[in-house]
Amino acid sequence: MATVIDPVCGMRIEADDAAAIAEQEGQTCYFCSEACRDIFVSAPPAHGAPGLAYADADHLTEHEVAERAGIGIERLRELVELKLLVPEDGAFRRRDVMRARVFVELEAKGLDSPTLASAHTSGHLTLGYLESAGRRHPRTDRTFAQFSENTGVPIDTLQNIYVTLGLPRPREDEYVREDDEPILRALPVLFGAGVAEGDVLRAVRILGDSARRVAQFQAHYFHNTIEEPFRRRGLRDNEAFEAALNEVGLRMGNSTEEMLSWLYRRHAEIFSTEHQFEHVETALEEAGVRQRSPRGIEAAAFADLSGYTRLTEEAGDDEAARVALSLAQLVNEVAAEHHGDVVKMLGDGVHFHFRDPGDAVRASLEIVDTVGPRGLPPAHVGVNAGPMIYDEGDYFGRTVNIAARIAAQASANRVFVGEDLVRSVEPEGFQVREVGQFDLKGIALPVTLYEAVRD
Repeated sequence: MATVIDPVCGMRIEADDAAAIAEQEGQTCYFCSEACRDIFVSAPPAHGAPGLAYADADHLTEHEVAERAGIGIERLRELVELKLLVPEDGAFRRRDVMRARVFVELEAKGLDSPTLASAHTSGHLTLGYLESAGRRHPRTDRTFAQFSENTGVPIDTLQNIYVTLGLPRPREDEYVREDDEPILRALPVLFGAGVAEGDVLRAVRILGDSARRVAQFQAHYFHNTIEEPFRRRGLRDNEAFEAALNEVGLRMGNSTEEMLSWLYRRHAEIFSTEHQFEHVETALEEAGVRQRSPRGIEAAAFADLSGYTRLTEEAGDDEAARVALSLAQLVNEVAAEHHGDVVKMLGDGVHFHFRDPGDAVRASLEIVDTVGPRGLPPAHVGVNAGPMIYDEGDYFGRTVNIAARIAAQASANRVFVGEDLVRSVEPEGFQVREVGQFDLKGIALPVTLYEAVRD
């Protein structure tokens, strides 16, 4: 069955599964929902062109709908009797195929059709947003077992990869989705190059977790931010959701997916170039023409906001969210300016990594000086230097642990650094002065801490 792409939202669908179609200059356009088709028709500058019209093939017979939906004629007629499907002059719309499938799936979840019909009649359940939920994802003509046999990748390895990605484990007799195949074809290349299965699983775990978090946030953001203005207009929940989809979600198309792709390329450029330059340094060192800069003494820094918990209790969650967002913007700016990386945000704090311990101290001092003018609570920072272990996007080891413990000892508006950093850096733009010895949690012997101040 032919695979087509909705020109509005970018969804890949099978031609027979399109909820609506339209013709433009003799070319048929396919859509995942009637809402996408309506946007296409009503916005020629963005999507369509003058002269675009509905196609006669948009109408289906009773038998065509039942066959495509995978239900019997009697079941279809029951949905019509309940007014969940409403034919026009005896003919159905393509969207009715999608809706019929969704009703069957909802019944399997314990929501019977009479109950759905009652909610629909009362106006509380709208159906427009359900059209795309009934689509069938285009499949190849090969099962996972056949793909495994053809590529030499064991079936249990394929299944483990899906589970590690956070996706359902595929059955051996399940047909591979068309959009999965290009990704799976990269696996024999990796294994053929000698990459171990464990290393592949480690990589896909990072990718899967990152993508899952973005997708989860997108749904949460849409419900709590995009739909909310429509609910404030007095629309019921389903009406607000459908209005938000039609007026915002669908009109934005697949911008989120495109943005992720664009953003990945931009970040990849930075790290790829850095990786290439490291190989240049290695070549010069091996040629004996330039000694490579010593590595191993790097810095970890933890910055926290003082009084964040009290702020949350007194000012509420909205103010706490504003503070967290402002902090994230600030620390990314500071990290970029001082050649560091934001490893991860920690709610009211942040974990940094710096290759140069001196940069770590200068960045920390800037954070302490800048939070006030940004409308943020006072900050305190702990910095330590030494070897670290990088794995799966994070840094580990004694150096990191001590930096976190140092941050807990620093009071508001102060930057504390460890003795390992003081021994490994020549102060430039700052001075350090001894504060005293401290017993740090989880560290056997007392550690001498210093305060960094502007020069």
